[in-house]
Amino acid sequence: MNDFKLLGRILQIALFVTFAFALGGAFIPGSIGQASGTACIVILITAPVVRVGWLVVDWVRQGDKRFALLGCVLLLVLATSGAIALVR
Repeated sequence: MNDFKLLGRILQIALFVTFAFALGGAFIPGSIGQASGTACIVILITAPVVRVGWLVVDWVRQGDKRFALLGCVLLLVLATSGAIALVR
């Protein structure tokens, strides 16, 4: 259960950091504000992916093959869509 407490803490920190970057992107002019807004979007995209990856590892350790397989499929779909977005 300590793994889930750590995951929750990491996601809580990501929430506050994302909020700070969003404020920076909204109120700081110029390239610094744009970089802050970009960092906000990057964290918003990566946090759920990290959570799914974390859960997949936990499911593999517990021997729950069905959930681990579904989590891997979800990560594969996300990676494929990201690759398609980069190519276009």
